[in-house]
Amino acid sequence: MKSGIKYVDGMDLHGVIKAGLEDFELDYTGCKSADMILENGGNIDGIAISLCDFTDKGFLKENASQIFKDAMSVADRYNAYIVIDTENVKKASVLEQIIDECVNEIAASDVNVFIENGYTNDNGRFYHNDYSEGSRLVELTDKLNLLAGCDKFGICINVGHANLLGINVRDMVRVCGKKTGIMHINDNDGKGDYHQMPYTFTTGRGLLSTDWGNIIGDLSRTGFDGRFVFNVEGTFKRTPAKLHKSMAELLEAMYEEWIESCFKTEEYLAADGKKIILFGAGRMALNYMQNWGDKYPPAFLVDNNSEIQGQERWGIPVKSPDEILNVPESERNVWICNMYYDAIGAQLDSMGVEYRCYWDHYYM
Repeated sequence: MKSGIKYVDGMDLHGVIKAGLEDFELDYTGCKSADMILENGGNIDGIAISLCDFTDKGFLKENASQIFKDAMSVADRYNAYIVIDTENVKKASVLEQIIDECVNEIAASDVNVFIENGYTNDNGRFYHNDYSEGSRLVELTDKLNLLAGCDKFGICINVGHANLLGINVRDMVRVCGKKTGIMHINDNDGKGDYHQMPYTFTTGRGLLSTDWGNIIGDLSRTGFDGRFVFNVEGTFKRTPAKLHKSMAELLEAMYEEWIESCFKTEEYLAADGKKIILFGAGRMALNYMQNWGDKYPPAFLVDNNSEIQGQERWGIPVKSPDEILNVPESERNVWICNMYYDAIGAQLDSMGVEYRCYWDHYYM
């Protein structure tokens, strides 16, 4: 997997790249910035083109296919992908016609093309178009791959676009499955396409407007192995450049958190020759059992509550934390399954026991 960011004019490139976000997605119309990105040590990873630019009053422009071929040439030059932004284009037939006219160039190219879920904006109200639903995107990519005679087309899920239409992003992730190659990560409150950073919007008593934990968790379960592109120009356009490095560091930290605490969970659970031990016997441990218990059953649970030590939970014995020390260090695979991570972590540190934390908010 990779992390990347959508370039916007005025971005502090040096700071963003230093923060760890080195791969950039560029609007095709903004490709004049490519040299500046390369000079600062960045990479051109993707080219975004707006399908709306190919049309005039809903019909294809005469030079539409040539524009697409030119964009492919640019993507080829940088060994980049193409994302097709489908906002305000109602009919899938528009894209199908372009691909039909460019099929030979697509087949001969190494460029992969990802179709983004879109919407139609009519005076500030957002409506579905032919590119909005996951099932329609799956049908369209299958049709375009058949038309091109090769698997060059995939799906880009824009989380913010789905939110605007009230689409359940988790369902979209599951429906699109492994056809999803890019996640455009941005946040809004369902009222406007704000392109803000993840975790920005909350409702009520701090309830996230976007269910980031479960979206990331469902992506991991589908085997997603593509790119997380932070499509957050709404944030970067409205903040001083001197803040961009710090914001990019935060974005990169989000990406690393998702990988380490979610995507690598099964890798760590599957470690050969290890006994899985869960510290905790409550709701979080139940969440573990529901999601992983059949495939990776714990050898035993431990809990500080002496009243449940010696009992069983879900057929698994509950023991004292000291029992961990009876398992050879090389055979331990200890996971904190309790909301009091810091206190239990300090307890295990004092025992000389290495551990990982199980984050149940990815698996609710």
